[in-house]
Amino acid sequence: MKNVKIKPVNNGKKAADRNRYCGPAVISAVTGMTTGEAARLIRHVGGRKCIKGSTTHEVIRSLEMCGIRGQHKTFGLDLDRSSGVTLAGWLKSTVKERTANRVFLIVAGWHWQLVQGRRYVCGIVGDVVSIKDKKVKRRARVAEVYELTSMGAITKPSEAIKPKRVACGADRDRGKAQRLAKKMGMEITIERSGYGDNAYWIDYDSEDDYADLGVIEGHCSYAWWEVLGKLQEIERHQQKKAA
Repeated sequence: MKNVKIKPVNNGKKAADRNRYCGPAVISAVTGMTTGEAARLIRHVGGRKCIKGSTTHEVIRSLEMCGIRGQHKTFGLDLDRSSGVTLAGWLKSTVKERTANRVFLIVAGWHWQLVQGRRYVCGIVGDVVSIKDKKVKRRARVAEVYELTSMGAITKPSEAIKPKRVACGADRDRGKAQRLAKKMGMEITIERSGYGDNAYWIDYDSEDDYADLGVIEGHCSYAWWEVLGKLQEIERHQQKKAA
């Protein structure tokens, strides 16, 4: 049985591997998968298209799918988002419980974070640091605490893996995307990302921000099939709105 250990958040090598929110970050830090993969897993669990925040159910269930169990803990402390113990107070009160082989998943200040002994990591910090590091928000109120333990081998579920598209379909997807964008009065801007891959942006003249509405996941794509998929989702949304 593999012990749960915290590691630096894995944002991968490509922009498509990244998700900047804290739920995917803590899953990444204990499983090793990229934040993009963790976000994909959360979307599967929650049935959502866009991840800008994660519920307790989504994070705990996603970890279970990876082979990690989360058990709720209070240690007799008052855990409340508005009036409960601060993170600093929780750390001080759990000195004996916070051994080097125990990992705690904590919600404090509407933020997911991990503590193992005197070590800390979250999506904002990125690297594993001391619990006394100045980047740690020690005055945030603790709302929930879970101890993470291995259920066996820690694995990457198939639901977290991005489906691969065959190269021969790229031209077909590009043609379909360009035709659909023209039909909808939209344009596709192509630019080079900092990782050597093309980045595709769908430009539209609309009061609706389809990413904020959850119709599409983010404004940027990294393959023509992603662009086509987003345009199709926008088209379906517009048709439902007009009906």
